Amino acid sequence: MTSNSTNELSLLAMKSLPRELYVRQEVMPAGHFFPPHRHDWHQLLYAVSGVLVVDLIGERYFIPPEQAIWLPGGCQHSVYSGYGADLKSLYIESSYQGLAADSASVLQITSLMRELILAAADIEVEYPLQGYENDLVQLLLQSLSRLERNDQHLPWPVSGDLISLCNQLYEQPDSSDTSEQLADSLAVSLRTLDRRFRRETGMSLKQWRQQLRLMQAIELLNTGQNITSIALELGYSSASPFIYMFREKFGISPAQYRKHSR
Repeated sequence: MTSNSTNELSLLAMKSLPRELYVRQEVMPAGHFFPPHRHDWHQLLYAVSGVLVVDLIGERYFIPPEQAIWLPGGCQHSVYSGYGADLKSLYIESSYQGLAADSASVLQITSLMRELILAAADIEVEYPLQGYENDLVQLLLQSLSRLERNDQHLPWPVSGDLISLCNQLYEQPDSSDTSEQLADSLAVSLRTLDRRFRRETGMSLKQWRQQLRLMQAIELLNTGQNITSIALELGYSSASPFIYMFREKFGISPAQYRKHSR
């Protein structure tokens, strides 16, 4: 038997998990991307450091270290980290019923859950079914359902041209292109773009871009950049409007968020 830190099982080759819980851990370098995929097992994605950008069909989630995302078996997803992340992937047997088996959810990670995940990451892949290791796993699984939910996410379109547009805006958050210019780039009228965008995301393009910048702020606040640099990178004219919008959205200032997330 080998610990997870030195042995990585091929999930694609496995027909079943070696135990009720299997933890795969790895350091994702900046810009690393796991393309869309699905598997039969439930999964909890957690980053000890860094922010995970998780795409589901029609949804994008930004998962900082104080949160994790629950992905039920069969849920198609991709994972990206723009600035790198220390990733812990918890794969859980499909028979587990502590969380929903038909929808993803974001969980607030407590100090206890963080320590349980770190401890579980270092036990044997085929841990003994009696004793400390199994007791640890059972406590972790029983505690998952008690975690607070926070399902804040960014709606993501499903049409190819709108997906490309949103990816472009994600990669260039400081873009000054107007909605009219973006409509021209798609060879459609502003009215058509707004109607299609609202239908697929439930909000206007302008509202969506504001939401995108604030969600990207979570990514950047988990790096070493200062507040002013983050504001400018996100397209704000200075730190003041960024701080105001961040406080309106999250109820605390960027500096307070950074302090609490450490």
